[in-house]
Amino acid sequence: MLGVKKLIIAEDRNVFYILNERIKCKTLDRIMPKITHIGGPYFTVLSCLLLILFGKNNVKISALQALTTLTGSHMFVQILKRLCTRPRPYLVLPEANTFKCLLRDYSFPSGHATAIFSLAVSFSFSFPGLTIVFISLAIMVSISRIYMGLHYPSDVIIGSTMGVFFSYITHIYGLMLPIL
Repeated sequence: MLGVKKLIIAEDRNVFYILNERIKCKTLDRIMPKITHIGGPYFTVLSCLLLILFGKNNVKISALQALTTLTGSHMFVQILKRLCTRPRPYLVLPEANTFKCLLRDYSFPSGHATAIFSLAVSFSFSFPGLTIVFISLAIMVSISRIYMGLHYPSDVIIGSTMGVFFSYITHIYGLMLPIL
């Protein structure tokens, strides 16, 4: 079992280096810091609240389900961060590119990946014609977290999986926060 854990950690670091160092270029250095904020709390929560306030019918319901998913998934993210206490990659790997965007909390799981996949999958249920756009954006945000040195690939994979899982649960059971 120890050998499997070492292999997973080694592969996690290998993929981290590919996305954090090998593909590094000026264009991505300009784009990734902007893309990463789309998965942040200001964008995700504010977009849901605005769609709830100003959206009509299906848009309002979809935004309410997305906010419910976001709330549930992030409670779980915060519990896992406190239980796992995994340091951010730039604290362990001194050569990691960080873009001077240093965070104090723990790395596992990625809250940004969880948030953006929570929204992407939630909105995809209501607007299936836009699924490719939503999921592509979620993947870009998730990769940006690694590119910026803030997360390991496994942080992002687990975070995105949690976002997808919570979206399905919210959709299947028709869960919604009692905002209306």
